[in-house]
Amino acid sequence: MINASVALVRHSWRSLRRTPAFMITASLTLVMGLGAAIAIFAVVNGVILRPLPYGDPERLVGAWHDLPPVGLLHTQQTAATYFTYRKFARSIEDIGVYQDGAVNVSEPGGAAEPQRLESVQMSRSVLELLQVPPAIGRNFSEAEDLPKGPDVLIIGHALWRNRFGADRRIIGKTLEVNGRTREIIGVMPPGFHFPSSDTQLWLPLALDPADPFGGGFNYNAIARLKPGMSLGAAQRDLAAVLPRILDVSPNMVPGVSTQMMLDQAKPQPVLVPLKQDVIGDIAGTLWMVAAAAGLVLLVACFNVANLILVRADSRQRELAVREALGASRFRVMTHLLAESALLALIAGTLGVGLAWTAVRTLVAGTANSERVSIPRLAEVHIDSSTLLFTLGLVVLVTVACSVMPALRIGRVALATTLREGGRGGTAGRAQQRIRGALVAVQIALSLMVLAGSGLLLRTFQRLHEVRLGFDPAHVATFWLSPPQLQYRSDSMLVQFFSRLGARVEALPGVQSVGFSSRLPLETYGINQNPFYAEDDESAATKIPKLQIFTTIDAGYLRTMGIPLLAGRTFEPMDRQRDGEAIISRQTAITFWNDSTGRAALGKRFRGLPSGPWSTIIGVVGDARDTALTAPPSHTVYFPEVTAADSLFGQNRRTMALVVRTSGDPEAITAAVQRVVRDLDPTLPTFDVRPMSRVVSASMAKLSFTILILGAAAVVTLFLGAVGLYGVLAYMVTLRTRELGVRLALGAQPQAIALMLARQGVALTGVGIAGGLLLFALVARFLRSFLYGVAPNDPLTLVAASLLLLFIAALASWIPARRASRVDPANTLRAE
Repeated sequence: MINASVALVRHSWRSLRRTPAFMITASLTLVMGLGAAIAIFAVVNGVILRPLPYGDPERLVGAWHDLPPVGLLHTQQTAATYFTYRKFARSIEDIGVYQDGAVNVSEPGGAAEPQRLESVQMSRSVLELLQVPPAIGRNFSEAEDLPKGPDVLIIGHALWRNRFGADRRIIGKTLEVNGRTREIIGVMPPGFHFPSSDTQLWLPLALDPADPFGGGFNYNAIARLKPGMSLGAAQRDLAAVLPRILDVSPNMVPGVSTQMMLDQAKPQPVLVPLKQDVIGDIAGTLWMVAAAAGLVLLVACFNVANLILVRADSRQRELAVREALGASRFRVMTHLLAESALLALIAGTLGVGLAWTAVRTLVAGTANSERVSIPRLAEVHIDSSTLLFTLGLVVLVTVACSVMPALRIGRVALATTLREGGRGGTAGRAQQRIRGALVAVQIALSLMVLAGSGLLLRTFQRLHEVRLGFDPAHVATFWLSPPQLQYRSDSMLVQFFSRLGARVEALPGVQSVGFSSRLPLETYGINQNPFYAEDDESAATKIPKLQIFTTIDAGYLRTMGIPLLAGRTFEPMDRQRDGEAIISRQTAITFWNDSTGRAALGKRFRGLPSGPWSTIIGVVGDARDTALTAPPSHTVYFPEVTAADSLFGQNRRTMALVVRTSGDPEAITAAVQRVVRDLDPTLPTFDVRPMSRVVSASMAKLSFTILILGAAAVVTLFLGAVGLYGVLAYMVTLRTRELGVRLALGAQPQAIALMLARQGVALTGVGIAGGLLLFALVARFLRSFLYGVAPNDPLTLVAASLLLLFIAALASWIPARRASRVDPANTLRAE
């Protein structure tokens, strides 16, 4: 049996080697399809299908709240809800809370350059819930998890390897974190990524269970369900115990009771499988990309099947002779299947190599901040499941490419085949119809991918036409976070920012400078709060609409190009006054139905029913603050002031420095960083980039999808054109005698060429019609990716169809022109 199989493989290899052009063309076609499919499967498997790398991950859930009256979904935990669920809930084994962010890191004595590293403050229960202990050292102790506990931290494996040379005596050494010396008590294992692969430091959150104030909804949470407990039952349990929050913390903050929060915000506990939380909304994008890769593979299979059909037709006499000499139909079919399997195996092997390169490139490319952020991408690799998937694809491709040629074996009488084979083996109309159908399917699939990428391109165009409300051109951005240990008071903080702004503004080429606690279209630093207007009577019984609030200096609005509609801006930072505020046009409309801003000037509001009043001194234009596809934000701007820190203070330590230049904003980067180092050598700058790249990064997911679908469209168009060209070229070869006779009887060469070109265009028209029908069925899945364009946009569909017709006409004209040059004399002489 083994010897027979080896002999079959050898014979198939020799047969393929006799037609190198066919073997190379078919193999490369399949490599494109298989490589794309394998690479995308590796990503989908690593991100979506593979279980989370934690202990018993199916019982892990994300714990959230919905606040319907405020319009907030999936908001976080308060300290009080965390302690309430931990104490009273019976459906969960435990719950943990955490806050992700970033910290300044340096070594005592300045042994290394300061860095800005991603970090997480978490309760000690988080690692226990994940069931992933440190590889070296230990978890936080109960004492370290309380306020004023020992200053400790756990570091990531990459930081341990890169900064400390994988020193196993790392326990007990120290790092300066935001100016505070912390002792290293543990190192996490290399595969640990929580909450993201960028996190390198874990610090105690240190919540106080005796704090009388529960605080706001500020903490992410995970919980572990008890064995056998369903998601719905656990959610009902949390809802039942939530009112007992009054026993834990009667007040959220001074002046706001917990009962008021329950009555007005009406929080509803929501539990989500942790994998769903981790993956987020990237799953839809990845499945779309996977569908595009599947279409590319289908087109490649149809193309190769057409090539095999052509090759089988040219071998009809050879196969007939074999049957005449006693070979069974099964044996001949087995030989064809073996050739297809060998082709698919070669292509699969090369495809794995191509996929490995693509995956490595994609994973390495995430270091570029402009790329789309794909969760769990650090876990993506070519593993055994990917190789099994490849093996399954090879089998499917073998069947798909050879089933039709194999089924045609023995359909034509031997005598007819041998007689016609001696004269060239002219194929019948049935064979031509099969090949034409395969090409039409390729055209239909090509149209689907082309139309999808066209709609996304139209969306990209519409997003570029959106009025931002600010001017990102010639603006450089730098983030800084002066630590509290060195800058203990607001006055010290304001003095540092004032000196920095003055020094930067004096640099050559700088037109203006500003500071802000957040930047438009960035999620970092975003804060929302309800604001109570003094003349809004409804605020006594319901929570007002949330406003984004940002802390800025006097130069920010001018530097960003946000227009002042009414009133004035703040004074310079060292003279800014507490109790003043600037609002956006949307906020003025919401509170005072005032689109000009003039009626809002002098009005007052406050952030809490018992908080201090802020007086509106200016109204500015609206900005696309959260996303290009979202409506303009309701925004309130507060000044960074010299005032005592308090519960109601709006000052921020982490601020963005924005610099408007007269030239290339990147040219000023080194000079600004030198100024920062001169003022504070321990303070790193981070997320340094032009504002134009911030805008581009907000469209990263769309750009990624367009890139993948565009590549798929190019490949399918190319394969469809090659398939159409191949069919028409072979038809010309088969009809050489007929065409010679027509020319001999007086037919014009141009008429012959036009006749054959019409056949190619007609075949394309059938494919386009089928493609439009298929696209109508799947277009609704694109709706969530589109902006300003409908899934059935006529312009896009017509443009895609015309492009296909043009390519088809070009692919048809080349063999048709060659047919018009047939020499009738030579043809009739051969006849």
